[in-house]
Amino acid sequence: MPLKLKDLSQYLNFAKKLVNASERIIKKTPSNRLKIDFKSDKSPVTKIDMKIEKELRSMIIKKYPSHDIYGEEYKNKSNNSPFVWVIDPIDGTKNFINGNGNFGTLISLCIDKIPVIGIINCPDIKKTWIGIRDNGAYCNGKKIKKSQNNLNLSKLYFSTSGMTAFKSNKKNKKYNALIKKTKYATFGGDCVQYGLLAEKRIPLVVESFLKPYDYIPLVNIVEESGGIISDWKGNPLNFQSNGDVVASISKKAHQQFLKI
Repeated sequence: MPLKLKDLSQYLNFAKKLVNASERIIKKTPSNRLKIDFKSDKSPVTKIDMKIEKELRSMIIKKYPSHDIYGEEYKNKSNNSPFVWVIDPIDGTKNFINGNGNFGTLISLCIDKIPVIGIINCPDIKKTWIGIRDNGAYCNGKKIKKSQNNLNLSKLYFSTSGMTAFKSNKKNKKYNALIKKTKYATFGGDCVQYGLLAEKRIPLVVESFLKPYDYIPLVNIVEESGGIISDWKGNPLNFQSNGDVVASISKKAHQQFLKI
């Protein structure tokens, strides 16, 4: 049975409060004063990443103490609740550090393991994309028309966050085949590229080595705008997915990619 917006309104309003809290923290800290550390996988993390997630976790625990929390920077909070909040405080941390506006806060709510609300908030480029299961996708409050096309890969270009997404030999083969079958590639979009895909400005996004906090918040935004998002075998994304993600506004191109 389709979800009704009124059934999700309290959670949507709260998710927007989380976004506002994140944006306030980001705007208070000049990028030239960031304190940068490195994780065990050598990816950068700033004090702002950690400060945002800590604040959002505190807000969730205060409002919904029984809900679970799955985040990037701290240990997951699990009460075996059907409600799970997914947080990536800053997706695109390298861009954030470099003063590039292609970064954002990702927030999602899952009910019974199904994403029902997804938000990408990008304060520097003044864009907020929201997807609500069975109730549409929006950019800055304006509903996005739900549509897709049926173009071949050869008619499209694709976007990805960077070459490191294809660092294994097997993935390099897939990447090289994709380069040959498409017009060209663009790099460095992180979460922004999925919002632009929802707006039909980017036709295809291909990434790998993502974590659930990277891709779960994207699902409703892509699907509710008419797009398709899955793993590289065509399976729906969930918490157990392997991190290989493809999103497209063309069903035909999506299927062609899966067969490469």
